[in-house]
Amino acid sequence: MSVLKNKRSLSELEFYNNAVALRAELTRFVMNENNVPKRWRPVFSFPIIAKVCELFDNITMANTVYPTTEHELEFRRDFQNLAIGNVNQLLQLLQYLLTTLELNADKLMPITKLLLDEERLLKGWRKSGNNKVMPANGNPSENGSPTADGNPPSDGNPPA
Repeated sequence: MSVLKNKRSLSELEFYNNAVALRAELTRFVMNENNVPKRWRPVFSFPIIAKVCELFDNITMANTVYPTTEHELEFRRDFQNLAIGNVNQLLQLLQYLLTTLELNADKLMPITKLLLDEERLLKGWRKSGNNKVMPANGNPSENGSPTADGNPPSDGNPPA
């Protein structure tokens, strides 16, 4: 059964799929002689590729954490924040490239769109798992809010 386009939601790993597309487009762009001459690659291409790899590392680290404690939740969020920071750093590197090599800004529009989409998706991912700790039973509950059955979280003591 198909779902109407306006009823579709983002897949859970849309941030990852977008990052894959971003890495490919960005690598092709900065390694193209017409965009970045060979003599400028150490200045622009290599740092940009390193930064997009760092973005991937942070996304991967955050995605491998299955938070069952507050500490693990903070650990995951730290990597999500680092990934968002990497997106902003990439935007700054592209701005530097654009102004130094006097490129046509239209050439960078598809990559800029992917970067802005990635930032939005990463922020949405961070927000969606903001307060969720996965207990051993696998049902997420938000800290201090009712559990899946609607009852407040129990500390093991009977109510007074």
